[in-house]
Amino acid sequence: MDMYKSYVDILPGWDKDTILDCCSKTPTGDPTCVDCCYDTWQEELKKVTQKYNSVTETATQIQNMLTLVSDRRAKYRTWDNEIITAQDLAMAICNQLELIAVQSDKIWYSSCKAVDAVDILFCMIRDFFIQIDLIKTQYDDIQNCLANNTDPSLVKGQGILKALDDYKAKLDIVIKLRDDIIKNIVTAVQIANLIRNNISTKDCNYDGYIPCDPTPKPCSGDGVFYGFKTVICEWYNAFKCDVLCADAGTTGTTTTAAPQAAAPTSTSLVQSDCGDDNCELTPTFDFPICNNPYKACVEKWLAADDASYKDLTAKLQAANKEKEALTACKNSLVKALKAVDPKTRCN
Repeated sequence: MDMYKSYVDILPGWDKDTILDCCSKTPTGDPTCVDCCYDTWQEELKKVTQKYNSVTETATQIQNMLTLVSDRRAKYRTWDNEIITAQDLAMAICNQLELIAVQSDKIWYSSCKAVDAVDILFCMIRDFFIQIDLIKTQYDDIQNCLANNTDPSLVKGQGILKALDDYKAKLDIVIKLRDDIIKNIVTAVQIANLIRNNISTKDCNYDGYIPCDPTPKPCSGDGVFYGFKTVICEWYNAFKCDVLCADAGTTGTTTTAAPQAAAPTSTSLVQSDCGDDNCELTPTFDFPICNNPYKACVEKWLAADDASYKDLTAKLQAANKEKEALTACKNSLVKALKAVDPKTRCN
């Protein structure tokens, strides 16, 4: 209707044809008191009631399915959140392991330098006391020479003999300290090597190691070693900390990091069968969790239930609208039939 035109009253007799169509049928019931539309409205009420019951049952089934999908979707979302939390915790552990591994390399490098320094110091001390032994031998030779010298000018405790006696006293003090110094330096050598070996038994050849590298690579290199660094790297490799998380939705085969890999490796999620056709216990997690096939399955189930929830919600809304419309129609027919019921009108 044009909104700019004025309202026009409905002409009388507009429903004349409808009434004639309704009353063209032969009514049933009491022939002395009949209503031409009563039987037609009864038939309409029967059809509307049947359709209303059908739509009501459909809406109930949709609602039950929606409740089931909603509860299941909530569980999948909880599982997905727990998996993400576990992955975050694993990544935090990897970050700490990487930090410890890098610092272990620095400690190993410093301990190697300490071993070298202690070895040099040991050699210097050993050489020093070798020289002391040579001086002691020369002193003994001088003493033997003086003992066989009968020169009356050599008086014991005087002159050159007194100087030799003083020199001998100081030499004895140094020689007396030799055992303690040698013992301590040997202990220092032992401790320095123990520190290095406890960090890593890798030889101190420094091949390829850059102590000031701004982007160090933890647990890199070949060979089997023992020590604290090896333990850290075993955990680092067990958590597959050098394997990158794949982008969601990608396909392919997950690349498993080799022990002590040289650099992080990009991977893709494994598109595995998420059904229950096998006899294995599930889920079976491996690292990194972000690339675990079960995580992909949970995300797949969650996405499917999200789509199903939206679809069922739309269907439920449509069913409820139709149900409300049928309710209004049914109520109108019931009121109309009550108004024209011959049993009440003809008594």
